Amino acid sequence: MLLNADFKTFQKHFETHLAEMLSPDELGAFILVLANSLQDVHLQRVLAPQLATTFAALKKRHIQNSLKAGDDDLHVFEALLQSGIENYHAWEHKSLDPWRAAFNPFRALRPQRASSERFVKLKRVFDEQRFHFDKPFLKPEIISEEQFNGQAIRVLYHKFPLVAYHLLILLDPQGHHPQFMSASSNQLAWELTSHRAESIPGFGLAYNSLGASASVNHLHLHGFVETVPFSIENKIWQHNRGTRRYPLQCHPAHSTDESWAFIEKLHDSNQPYNLLYRPSVCYVIPRPPQGLRKLPDWLPDAGWYELCGGFNLLRHHHFEGLNIEEVEAGLSKLKL
Repeated sequence: MLLNADFKTFQKHFETHLAEMLSPDELGAFILVLANSLQDVHLQRVLAPQLATTFAALKKRHIQNSLKAGDDDLHVFEALLQSGIENYHAWEHKSLDPWRAAFNPFRALRPQRASSERFVKLKRVFDEQRFHFDKPFLKPEIISEEQFNGQAIRVLYHKFPLVAYHLLILLDPQGHHPQFMSASSNQLAWELTSHRAESIPGFGLAYNSLGASASVNHLHLHGFVETVPFSIENKIWQHNRGTRRYPLQCHPAHSTDESWAFIEKLHDSNQPYNLLYRPSVCYVIPRPPQGLRKLPDWLPDAGWYELCGGFNLLRHHHFEGLNIEEVEAGLSKLKL
């Protein structure tokens, strides 16, 4: 589906499979569908009746102590029992040119996992006992299993999306590689981005290293469809031959070799970083380890999306009050 579809086919499959996932036996799938339904008014309207029915069935099983699920999902569900699902609405958006913001309170329920841990090193041994994306209970969340340039790729929905059509792209998922970029994975990310953007305008990939908001130590990229360029892609910035200085260090690489040269230097110095892959360019963004700098209340998490100029606000007063000066001051705290 991902590698050979045009956008309309991709969009239809994305929406249809969400509806098919709903079941009173799958709490994790319910949480995922609810979170993804909030991406826009259309999806929410289409999925709302089935979500309400499934929520009622899950609530009944919870009361009967017959609901089986992992601790993370149960914690989220208990929060939903307190709030109700009808209080979550489709994302609100506003532009703070050249920045963007969305009110997306559902992400406050996301388990932090490795993204909340004190950073030690970029490469850690893969741990079979911890959460990873090859767990059997994640099977309903898989959109497709494919091959690209001889490499096995697994595509899953993102359980707590922060951008349109947010996907998790696993490279050699059963190989159980840690979240550590390699030259071959970097090459594949370049080729996959260029290949998909031909038929799905706006398709791109992104990457969080450990220490840069990666929450799972299992090699994965973030996929998305975003036709409006991110702030980091704007021509006003010096790194894009403009005149203004971006609040963070940014190295746009225009070839796989150039991007890998930047990445290798960061690996050698144990420096966390984020990546944004677009056709013909990869933005390499070195940054301080997570937790090292105190960030403003409206910026509780800072991964690839935030460093590229997009912000998901969890409280409505932050969303309403956020201004350009606050954005640039907050981002500057992540400058090396």
